[in-house]
Amino acid sequence: MEVFFTLKKYKRAFETLERPFAWLDLDALDANITTLSLQTKEKRVRIATKSVRSVEVLRYLEEHVPYMCGYMTYSAAEIDYLAQQGLNHFLIGYPVYETESVRNLCKWIKKGKDITFMIDALAQAGWLHQIAKEQEVKVNVCIDLNLSIKTPIVYFGTRRSSITTVDDASLLIDQLQAMSSLEIVGVMGYEAQLAGVQNQPKNKAKGLIIQQLQQQTKEKVTKLRQQMVALVKQKVGDLQFVNGGGTGSLAFTANSKEVTEVTIGSGFYAPSIFDFHKSVKLESAAGFALRVTRKPTSDTIVCHGGGYIASGISEQREPTILSAGLTYYPTEGAGEVQTPLKVSTKEHYEIGDTVYFRHVKAGELCEHFKALHLVRSEKYKGAFNTYRGDGQCFL
Repeated sequence: MEVFFTLKKYKRAFETLERPFAWLDLDALDANITTLSLQTKEKRVRIATKSVRSVEVLRYLEEHVPYMCGYMTYSAAEIDYLAQQGLNHFLIGYPVYETESVRNLCKWIKKGKDITFMIDALAQAGWLHQIAKEQEVKVNVCIDLNLSIKTPIVYFGTRRSSITTVDDASLLIDQLQAMSSLEIVGVMGYEAQLAGVQNQPKNKAKGLIIQQLQQQTKEKVTKLRQQMVALVKQKVGDLQFVNGGGTGSLAFTANSKEVTEVTIGSGFYAPSIFDFHKSVKLESAAGFALRVTRKPTSDTIVCHGGGYIASGISEQREPTILSAGLTYYPTEGAGEVQTPLKVSTKEHYEIGDTVYFRHVKAGELCEHFKALHLVRSEKYKGAFNTYRGDGQCFL
């Protein structure tokens, strides 16, 4: 694995920028596209927008990712905005319940945009059906299957869809088919316990347990997804797609015969959460930089900014420090507007220096910055706006 981040490279490229700023290394991004594409086994690829959150990066990925077939979005308002930018082929990854936003999407459907809504409950379907009837449009829906494994000891997966059994799926299909304004076109079976769970944490014993659970659950996930997909096809006929996977489970999902497309998002930026995934070896492609503005003692520096704590419950929620010889103080950590760091005896930092970090969660970085500043081969290549830079905020 190549190491694209070097202080010399970034210092030369970003020397004149005001701090703080976020960066995107195009060399590392291209390497990740290649690595991930080789794992897809020529399955179609849907890009998860929540992990990218930049129209210009989405366009870059559409141009460079083989077999790219569309986007998995996270809000109806987001699709409305992306459609305005000329993008198409959307699968909303989550149920939505916002009337005006969905009405706007119905207008886009009338104009020919390919938009599919996610469903896992009658209440969602009935509400969507009424809006579709009101707007005089037929709406495509995807059934969200829950592939989590529940045992007497642990619930292994995510608590999202209510469709956990073949009987659940059968009942929902019957309910959907009674609604003339809805059409079932796809199924999503996301194996979150494989894609999103860190299986190589700092606690080695915990890591071994997680790896064993993941190995044991693969057969169950495959069997359940195959049964549910077969049922949907039996009742509905051919589907446009069967979606599965994420960066953390890409190799497994791409080998699943029932799956026609895989979703990739976080792997393009490769945030530090993937440092704790055994099967994922990617390059650090995105992060941010802070200025050193204080040096209260010889072994302490203080950076201006830095409190970009990730969501979730992972062991590592604070940004990972890329610059050498620096650690967080356990009593302070990454702060709201300043971040004190302890300096090892082997390193030396002064006021005015720059410290580089990686965020833990991919897309969340873009919620703090208006642009991603680009570097390729030690040269500054301009900037791509984030959603924030476009004046957008969806969730």
